[in-house]
Formats: sequence, structure tokens, C-alpha cells
Amino acid sequence: MTSKIEQQVMASVAVVYTARQLLSRRALEIYALAASALALWQLVWVHKVFENFVAIEKNGLDAVTTYLFVAVTQTHLAVQLTLVVATVAFIFLIVDTVRSASDSSARAFA
Repeated sequence: MTSKIEQQVMASVAVVYTARQLLSRRALEIYALAASALALWQLVWVHKVFENFVAIEKNGLDAVTTYLFVAVTQTHLAVQLTLVVATVAFIFLIVDTVRSASDSSARAFA
């Protein structure tokens, strides 16, 4: 049987642990990526972008490159900033994932 003070201490430890997990770097990266995706969904007609992309991609890689360049440069500043935040968050998530995978494989062989 645990005492009341032990229960309070363990509850405090659980709260601190949960808060640290929710505010960790990886969690913040996921939040930034999710918020960027939602913002893009609100700012851009995503289905129209995909429809146009499908029509353009039939013309080859040069047309796709031009389409992507024009699509990014001819949008509002809010969309461009949202794309930058999403890209940075995605890159950081990839780097963290690769780093943690390499750390775990190094530990497996040690």
C-alpha cells in the first residue's frame, strides 16, 4: 500500500514527464508540420493544385519544374511562409528519424 505523499510525488513526476514529452523537440516539429498542413489547406485550393499538376506532368520534367517554381513564387506571402515552415519541420523530422535510427542500430551491434 502506498502512502498519500508517495502518490502525490508519483503524480507530479507523471505530469512533468508528460509535459516534457509534449514539449520535446520532435513533438514541436510534428506540431509545426501539422499546423502548416492545416494552414496550407485553408490558404490554397489543394485539389486544384493537384488537378493542375496532373495536367502539367504529362509534359515532362521541365514542365513540372517550371510549374512548381511558378506555383511557389506567384503565391501570397502567407503561403510561402507556411511552405517554408512545413519544409523546415519536415527536414528536421527526417534528420531526427535518421539520427535515432542510426543510434538504435549502433546500440544493437554494440
